[in-house]
Amino acid sequence: MRKYNSLFFSVLLFLIACTRNSIPSGIIKEEQMSNLLTDIHIIDGGIYNVMQAPDTVYKYGMGKYLATFKKFNTDSAQFRKSFKYYSLHPEILSAMYDKITINLKRKTDSLTKINQLLMAKDNKRRSDSLAKTLKNSPIHQLVNPPKQRTYPPNKRPNKNAIPDK
Repeated sequence: MRKYNSLFFSVLLFLIACTRNSIPSGIIKEEQMSNLLTDIHIIDGGIYNVMQAPDTVYKYGMGKYLATFKKFNTDSAQFRKSFKYYSLHPEILSAMYDKITINLKRKTDSLTKINQLLMAKDNKRRSDSLAKTLKNSPIHQLVNPPKQRTYPPNKRPNKNAIPDK
């Protein structure tokens, strides 16, 4: 009987050890959670740049957080429950944060590229308006007088002739 009990418990232990840890119900899926955390970290960064007063997070951030939760069809309670679950499984959370880092880098790169294009466009506009202003200024006309037309020696216009209009 002792052999059967030890065999039963060893097989039971083996089966329990080999079962895959499935995500319980009510937990946000990994892909959605990584996208949600990306948006949450963007909001956190935006709030960090606002003047820090006692009610700053409530005043500026709460609406943004609620809009993000609505975007992902979840609420703060489910988010907290999911974050607690993933915190208890650090290998999953680490993989999620690798994805989050890539997402944030991609968004930062695209914003940097757009910013550079806008700055180049603005610099061109400024230099064009500055050149136009300088060209019409009296100082420019004194420094750079209009060029005199030069003619070949045998084709000089007659000084007494009336110019064509």
